[in-house]
Amino acid sequence: MGIFRKKPKGTPRAQLEALHGKRLSYAVERHGGEELVLGRNGGISVSADELVIVCNGSEVFRCRLEGCIAAELMSRNGVDIKACDSEGRQRHVVAYYSNLRQ
Repeated sequence: MGIFRKKPKGTPRAQLEALHGKRLSYAVERHGGEELVLGRNGGISVSADELVIVCNGSEVFRCRLEGCIAAELMSRNGVDIKACDSEGRQRHVVAYYSNLRQ
């Protein structure tokens, strides 16, 4: 019964589920100071235990919800995601929302 509790790592599930169905204009992966375009014209899908980004009809990023850290950009036109992919690599992906009404 201590006053200090460990904060759970990752973003709460409700915030991650709010990303489901968002349309994307493009997604990039950051490596240090460089950005690599993963794809254009896609969407975000959140299932029972995974978050998936699909661009141009192919999967470009998949991670488990457990330990996934996602935060909306200050401009509110995208989301910043940091998580381990299925191969165990830590990845940093930024997905920019489409300007179309959702």
